[in-house]
Amino acid sequence: MRFVRRWQAACINARKGAAEMIFKGKTENRHSRITAGVSALLAVCLLPSLSAQERLRDRDWDRDRGRFTRLEPGTVVSVRTNEGIDVNRTDNRVFTGVVDQDVRGDNGRLAIPRGSTVELIVRVARDNDLFLDLDSVTVNGQRYAIKTDPNRVESQRDNSIVGAIVGAINGGEVRGRAVRLPRNTLVTFRLERPLDMGVADRGVDRGGYHYHDYYDRSR
Repeated sequence: MRFVRRWQAACINARKGAAEMIFKGKTENRHSRITAGVSALLAVCLLPSLSAQERLRDRDWDRDRGRFTRLEPGTVVSVRTNEGIDVNRTDNRVFTGVVDQDVRGDNGRLAIPRGSTVELIVRVARDNDLFLDLDSVTVNGQRYAIKTDPNRVESQRDNSIVGAIVGAINGGEVRGRAVRLPRNTLVTFRLERPLDMGVADRGVDRGGYHYHDYYDRSR
């Protein structure tokens, strides 16, 4: 509140100063005085607005570690699959891919560098269709994934979409009674839910593959 009051007082003083600069002095200098007055007014009165915008852009930026603490909804991630995917029933197996293009945050800083590891999984939609979804992204050793509520009942299965697929897919099926994609397919996701940094992978390895069985606790 003190900051707001001081800013309001500064704005009032700036307006008075601008008015004085405009109406004082000789006529031939009036144009330059008007310009200077308006500049002073904008510099003082727009500063809090610009600072708020900067804070908004940097809200997920950890200055000490030089990385984002969260990947916000709306972030677009292009992924190239490392392996073929052929699934006609979900078993929580994890498939991998790599980020195909650098992804930058709202503040212009690099959020996800090209080559970062991505986990993909096939989920079941409400209409029982299968669909390919993005499950996590690992950036410089830090895993970004859905942060679960510790008070959430574990038996409640959560198949909410994490990354909606945007654009066309060449030579594959990403939704329907089966999900089939050849290796090296480019798939673009737009995050629908935030991915938080530091979420541990609680999956298990079985038969040479990795599974996220915790999605199926109810079974």
